[in-house]
Amino acid sequence: MLESLLSRLGWLAMLLLLQVCVFNHVHIFGYATPMPYIYFLLILPSHTPRWVYVTAGFAMGLLIDCFTNTPGMAAGATCLTGLLVPPLLKLSAPSDAEEEFVPSHRNMEWGAFVRYGCMATLIHCTAFFALETFSLFDWQTLLTNIAGSTLLTTLFIIAMELIRNGK
Repeated sequence: MLESLLSRLGWLAMLLLLQVCVFNHVHIFGYATPMPYIYFLLILPSHTPRWVYVTAGFAMGLLIDCFTNTPGMAAGATCLTGLLVPPLLKLSAPSDAEEEFVPSHRNMEWGAFVRYGCMATLIHCTAFFALETFSLFDWQTLLTNIAGSTLLTTLFIIAMELIRNGK
């Protein structure tokens, strides 16, 4: 149990550092910014209480906000994502899955895991960019930001899943 907790804290620290030092400076064509720090919420065990998802999402988002000068946007978006990840996991979990499992491509198969990650990423990016613009005046740019960032973040989540669990 301690080993699992230390592993998760290690992922938290690594994702925070990567987001602050690297990913916040990546802007593909000025629209797509990767936000793979939500991977931390995606790999929490299925038996984790919902309040832990929300609290962990808020804490992670608040740390991102503190280091990147985005007042409350990441905290609000990751808090919402943390609230909705458990139902998404139930939708994507295989029917023969044990009651308690750790989401991964090995336990869920690639299609289900990518669908799970993509839905969570879409929710997060939609909330983040909606809070950032706080307007639907330029909805084309908003949709481009959401689509580009969702795609890029999902690709990084797949890459991190390959690193975490191997091929």
